Amino acid sequence: MDRQHLGILEKKKDYKQRAVDYHRKEDRVKAMKQKVSMRNPDEFYFGMHNAKVDNGKHKSNEDYRELSPELVKVMKDQDLSYVRMQKQKDMKKAEKLQASLHLLDADDAAADTVGAKRTHTVFVESKKDAQEFDVAEHFDTIPEFAGRAFNRLRKSEIDKMVQKRIGVQAAAAGGGDNNTTESSSAKPLTTEQLRKLKKNEQKLAKKLAKARSSAYREMESRRERAEKMRIAEEHLITEKLVAGKGRKRKIKTGEDGRPAQYKWRRKRLA
Repeated sequence: MDRQHLGILEKKKDYKQRAVDYHRKEDRVKAMKQKVSMRNPDEFYFGMHNAKVDNGKHKSNEDYRELSPELVKVMKDQDLSYVRMQKQKDMKKAEKLQASLHLLDADDAAADTVGAKRTHTVFVESKKDAQEFDVAEHFDTIPEFAGRAFNRLRKSEIDKMVQKRIGVQAAAAGGGDNNTTESSSAKPLTTEQLRKLKKNEQKLAKKLAKARSSAYREMESRRERAEKMRIAEEHLITEKLVAGKGRKRKIKTGEDGRPAQYKWRRKRLA
């Protein structure tokens, strides 16, 4: 009863907590004093021109905290608008590339990026037909074009292309004689002409494969950048909401680059 006016008696755990806090602050002050004592008096950096100590507080002219809250909010809104614009541009560009490439099979380099290579299934009547199945004969093309899934010309189209080229060459040599063109178009394809056609088609196929692979890589890079922009947008939106009014508490920390999740206290509307 005689000590009742002194209040609640301090427990050992309370004293220990207070002592640990006291020694932690003491160690920090000691480390700062040692750092200042070992500092080079001739040290100089250009930040000294923009920083000063006013009433014992360090102030910097380049510190963003010196800006007004309204100006910081405007800057954040501008950043958010820019990020959203870049995200929309990358998403639309990726969609356009996908729309132009989804009908074409990727080559081996692009298949590793966008997924497995597509296959074409042909159904036959019996196992014997499957064993004797000829791809070139089924698709009415030459054997060199049988493995293609795009730009697979038929034999009739190949004949027209060659005959047209022969007719142009004959017209140029004969001064535009129609009879020469007709007689040339009636001739069958020679081995040398077919070889040249195959060689030209192979060059064209290589160019198409290279351009297609480049387009697939660009599409994937656009998608990756759009995903990064989306994460940056989420961070900016979270910062904007956290800086606003209302009582809140963090319910989940950020993971894998995602922003933290907050929960606001419900407020009854008047």
